[in-house]
Amino acid sequence: MRAVSLWLWQQRLKGLWQGSAVQGFCRAWGQELLASLPAALRRGLQPGRAPRRCPWPLPAEALPGERLVLELPADRVLVQRLGLPLAAARDLHRVMDFELDRFTPFSAGQVHYVVRREGIDSDQVGVTLAVLRREWLQQCLDECHARGVLLAGIDVLDARGQPMGLDLLPHAPAASGGGQRLAWGLALLCLTLLAAVPWQWRHNRETALAAMTQEVQGLRTQAEAVAALRKRLDEAQGAAQFLARRRLAQPGRALLLSELSRCLPTDTWLQTLEINGEGQVDIAGFSSHASGLIAQVKGCDHLADAQYQGVIQPDEASGRERFYMRARARGEAGDAPRTDTP
Repeated sequence: MRAVSLWLWQQRLKGLWQGSAVQGFCRAWGQELLASLPAALRRGLQPGRAPRRCPWPLPAEALPGERLVLELPADRVLVQRLGLPLAAARDLHRVMDFELDRFTPFSAGQVHYVVRREGIDSDQVGVTLAVLRREWLQQCLDECHARGVLLAGIDVLDARGQPMGLDLLPHAPAASGGGQRLAWGLALLCLTLLAAVPWQWRHNRETALAAMTQEVQGLRTQAEAVAALRKRLDEAQGAAQFLARRRLAQPGRALLLSELSRCLPTDTWLQTLEINGEGQVDIAGFSSHASGLIAQVKGCDHLADAQYQGVIQPDEASGRERFYMRARARGEAGDAPRTDTP
């Protein structure tokens, strides 16, 4: 299990390294540097012979100490082409650790697998998943070890018998000149990435803080707008309630005039009619029998507590009596109409 984990980690680093701009620069720079060295030293630094590819099971001509790449038949390995969400491209191995039992009839502890990214379109990343039972893989490794064969890789043959370029070997290949250079290059890349981690962490933190600050400011602006709108709504509701209370607390002038026209005798007319904010009603006018108006006003449903203000005076011009009266207005729906008795 530890060897498999180490190999998976190396595969991730190898995926970051292969095809990158840094790899291209280092390869060109290395070739120029190698060309400037003496021929003898250049031959010593160049990588050795490539490992031989052979099918499984191991042929009889496989010699102890020979470096081989095994080619497994297609019926030994479960190979699938999958389409995963773009977010999975950041860490295919971690995603596959959780999703392996969804794509295969095995769990991650039962098999050894490799996953290779094929390409990315608008909304998916294409991957190739190769799964091999751990028990059978261990038997294969034990047999190669017993015969003294050095495995440089384990590949898979497709349905046409062509190698797919998938390396199922769960441990690091034997070191060679090229492998050492790759290891040094990966180590240098790791150091560079480790040095960039604090800066990237600080940059991400500052970016997240700026985004959070902007979001909080936007929420604060929205909250202030909602509070202002609520205040305006409360003020409008308060004004409407005030007007409703005023309407219920005291009747309108038209209603009072209608009431007075019904209650007062026909020989009486009004000169002034005033209503203040507290519901006080002041009435001034002329009547042939002003002394009996209090009793008449008591029959009005929306007037109460009627009293004379000052004395009743005769008016020579009209031949009637001038009176001043004050009463209290009753609301349209507040005080229930009542009949006062003298």
